[in-house]
Amino acid sequence: MNAKKSTFFILLALVLVLSCISITGLWGIKGVRDIRFGIDIRGGVEAVFQPKDYDGVPTAQELESARTIMEGRLDSMNILDREVTTDKQAGTILIRFPWKSGETEFNPESAIQELGAMAKLTFRDEAGNVLLEGKNVASSRAEIDSQSRQPIVTLDFDSAGAQLFGQATQANVGKLLYIYMDDTEISAAQVNQAIWGGQAYISGKFTTQETQALAEKINAGSLPYSLETKSFSTISPTLASNALRVMVIAGALALGCICLFMILRYRLAGAVSCLALLLQTAVQLLAVSVTQITLTLPGIAGIILSIGMGVDANIIINERIADELHGKNTLRMAVKAGYHNAFLAVLDGNLTTLIVALLLIFFGSGSMLSFGYTLTIGLIMNLAAGVGATRLMLDSLLRFPCFGRPGWFRLGKEPRVHPFYKKRRIYFIVSAVLLSAGLALCFVRGVSLDTQFKGGVVLKYTAQTQVDTEAVEKLAAKAFGVPATAQLADDFSGGGQKLVLTLAQNTGITPEQQSAWNTTLSEAYPDAQLSLNESFAVEPFIGKKAMTNAVIALVLASVMIILYIWIRFRRISGLSAGVMALLALLHDACIVFFVFVAARFPIGDSFVAVALTIIGYSINDTIVIYDRIRENKLLYPRLTTPELADLSISQSFSRSLYTSLTTLASVVFLIGFSLWYGIDSVLYFALPMAFGIVSGCYSTICIAGPLWVSWRLRKDGSAKKTDKKARAEA
Repeated sequence: MNAKKSTFFILLALVLVLSCISITGLWGIKGVRDIRFGIDIRGGVEAVFQPKDYDGVPTAQELESARTIMEGRLDSMNILDREVTTDKQAGTILIRFPWKSGETEFNPESAIQELGAMAKLTFRDEAGNVLLEGKNVASSRAEIDSQSRQPIVTLDFDSAGAQLFGQATQANVGKLLYIYMDDTEISAAQVNQAIWGGQAYISGKFTTQETQALAEKINAGSLPYSLETKSFSTISPTLASNALRVMVIAGALALGCICLFMILRYRLAGAVSCLALLLQTAVQLLAVSVTQITLTLPGIAGIILSIGMGVDANIIINERIADELHGKNTLRMAVKAGYHNAFLAVLDGNLTTLIVALLLIFFGSGSMLSFGYTLTIGLIMNLAAGVGATRLMLDSLLRFPCFGRPGWFRLGKEPRVHPFYKKRRIYFIVSAVLLSAGLALCFVRGVSLDTQFKGGVVLKYTAQTQVDTEAVEKLAAKAFGVPATAQLADDFSGGGQKLVLTLAQNTGITPEQQSAWNTTLSEAYPDAQLSLNESFAVEPFIGKKAMTNAVIALVLASVMIILYIWIRFRRISGLSAGVMALLALLHDACIVFFVFVAARFPIGDSFVAVALTIIGYSINDTIVIYDRIRENKLLYPRLTTPELADLSISQSFSRSLYTSLTTLASVVFLIGFSLWYGIDSVLYFALPMAFGIVSGCYSTICIAGPLWVSWRLRKDGSAKKTDKKARAEA
C-alpha cells in the first residue's frame, strides 16, 4: 500500500469535511441535528387502535398477529424505537413511536398517518366474493421482472394463503381478481392460470413508483381486521429531558481524553489514530442521520462499542509497531511489519463481532435492529479507517524527512511474562464466588423486570399543571415496589394534558392500592389537581416473537462464533478455543446481569444494550489473545502449552488494559454526569457497562486463556495415556 506526500492532506481534508457535514449537514444531507432519535430521547406519539366494524373482542391470537404485522411495518420504515403492545381485555393495540427528525408542529394526528392505512385487505372475484384475506399475505414487494424488465409486485403467502390463492386462481382462470382495501379497490389483475406454491406476481403497465406504492398498500393491509384510532396524544421522553445533552458532553470529553492518551503514548501514530476515530465517528453519524434509522439507547451502545473496538484496533497496531522498533527494525519496516502482524487480530475480532451484529439485523426487531445497524457500520469503518486510512496517512507522513525519526513513535520493550496459568485456581475461585453471590442475590432480592419484558398497568391522569416525571417514577416505584415510567402527554382528542404512569407488573392493582396511590400522588402535587380517567393492563412491549427471534439470533451467533474460531484457529485446537471464548462471554453476561440485580435496576432496554455490547467487547478481547497464541506457536514450537499461553497473554496484557481503560473512560464520564444531574435512566446503562468492561478484560486475561490450557492439557494427557496403553497391549 503506497502513499504520496499529498495523501495525508487529502485524507485530512476528507476527515474534516465529513466531520463538519455530520454535524451541520450540507446540500440536503442530514446532519446530527436531523437524526431521528427514539422515544427514550425525544419523545413521540402514543396511539390506541381498536378493531373497526368488528363484532366482539379479538382473540389473543388475532391481537398478536396484528401486533406482529405492525412491528414489521415499523421495521420496514426504519422506526426502530417503538412500543407496540396489546390490551387483551379491551381488544386494543397501543403503539408509541418517535417524532420524525424534522417535526416542528408535533401534531400526533399527522404523525399517525406515517404508519399508513389500517384497513383490511381482501382478494375478491368479479362477483365480489371474498376469496382470501390480507392476513394470509406474508409479504409483498416491488421488483423488476427478470424477463420483461418491467416493474411487478411480488406476493408471498403463508401456508393457508397458498392453498386459498391456488383455489381462487384455479376457479377464475381468464377472469379478473380484485384487491380491496376495505371497500376501496386498489388493484385488479387477470388470472392467466392457476397459481400454486405460495408465490405470485402482479404485472401491468406500472411505473416503479406505482409498484412500490401498491406493495406498501398490500403490506399495510395485511392485518387480520381493520383498525381505527381510538385516541392519540404526544408523549414526553422516557429518559430525562437533558439526558441527550449529558451523553453528548460525556462522549465528547471521553473522546478528547482518549485522543490525548493516544497522542501521549503513541505520539505521531497516536495522532493519526485520532483522525481515524474522527472519521469513523463522522461516518457512523451520517449513516444514522441520512437513512433516518431511529437512534435509540441500544443504538448509542452500538456506536460506543464500535468506537471502543476502533481504539482497540489502533492500540493493537501501534503496540505492534513499538515491538518492531524494539527489534531494531528501520522505521518504515517497523510500520509495515506492525500493520501486517496486527491485521489478522483486528480482522478476526471485527468479524466475530460482525456475526452477532448481522444476525441481530436478520432476526432482530426494534431496538436490536438499531444496535445491529450502528455496530455493523462501525465495524466496517474499523477496517476502513482504523487500518486502511491510518496506514495511508502514516506512509504519507514518513515521506517527510522531519517525521522519519524513531522519536516520533513509541519504542517497545520486552514484556514481563506473568504466570497466569499457575494462578488459574485463584482466578477460577474469584469468578466462582462472584457468580455464586450473584445467583444467591437473585433468589434473595428477586429480579426486577421492566415493562418491556413483563407488561404493565397503565394509569392515565388529567393534570392542570406540569409535574416532575422523574419524581413521580421514584414515588410510584416506592409505593408499588415495581419499576415505573412516567411521561407527560398532550391529549389532542380530549384536550388538556395527561400524566401517563406505567407500572411494570403483569397483574392489575387492587382498588385499595389505587386509592392509596391516588391520595399519595395528590398530596405530592396538590396544584396539579390530578384525576385518574383511564387504567388498563398491557402485554409486554417486547413481543413473544421478538424475544424468540432475539434468542435464536444469539444462539446462532454463539454457534457461528465457535465455528469461526474452530476454522480460523485450527493450529491451537480451534474447537476448544471457541468453547472457552463462549464460556468467558457467558461469564461477562452473567456479571452484567448480577449488577442489575444488585443495584435493583429493572431489566429492560438498558440491560439489552449493555449485554449486547459486552458480548461483542468480550469476544473481541479474547480473539486478540488467541491470535497471539497462534502466532507464538509457530515462532516458539518448543514452548509447552502453559508457557505459550502465559507468554501470549503477557504480550497482550498492555493492549487489553489500555483498551479497557479508554473504553471505560467514556462510561465513567456517563456515570459521573448521571449522578451529578440525577439521571437514573443513564445510570441504568452506564454503571453495569463499567462492570461489564472490567469483567471483559478480566475474563480475557484470567479465564479464557487458562481454561483453554486446562482443556488442552487434559486432552493431551488422555491421548498420551491411550497411546501408552495401546503400546503396552501390543
